[in-house]
Amino acid sequence: MDEARGALLADADVLIDYVAGGLFVLELTAQHIGPLYVLSQVLDTVHGLSERDCRRLGIEVVEADTASLIEAGAKSGALSFEDWLCFITCRNHGWTCLTNDGALLRECGSSQVPVRRGFGLMVELVRSGVLARGHALRVAQAIHEANPHHISDRVLELFRATLDET
Repeated sequence: MDEARGALLADADVLIDYVAGGLFVLELTAQHIGPLYVLSQVLDTVHGLSERDCRRLGIEVVEADTASLIEAGAKSGALSFEDWLCFITCRNHGWTCLTNDGALLRECGSSQVPVRRGFGLMVELVRSGVLARGHALRVAQAIHEANPHHISDRVLELFRATLDET
């Protein structure tokens, strides 16, 4: 694996959200924000996104090393095996974990592993002039409609407010 700084590793929930709302945001991320990776073990859990799709979007599919697989398998608690694997991979490579999962956000935060939320990508893309504000709002609305439990009305309103500050 490339040890590139500024690299992002997407977890399943962010990928699932963007499958529902706009995969092109992930392509823009890989082009304008930094290298974007997904673990093959995570990709296997995401319906509607293939390795071929990832290549087309500029997302590099990577394999976790044996030591990381063993460590993740030995963990328990609020995180799934795949979330532990994302955490461990980001910790070991100095990558930023891209997630909306509360437990993974907390684990990264308590261990000084860089972390970003999925909508933060669109904020950065809008601020840099790569993505139109209206387009970002439409993507966020589509994600909200597909996943209203986790991307609640409150999350959507906070996203709108953040874009208004841009």
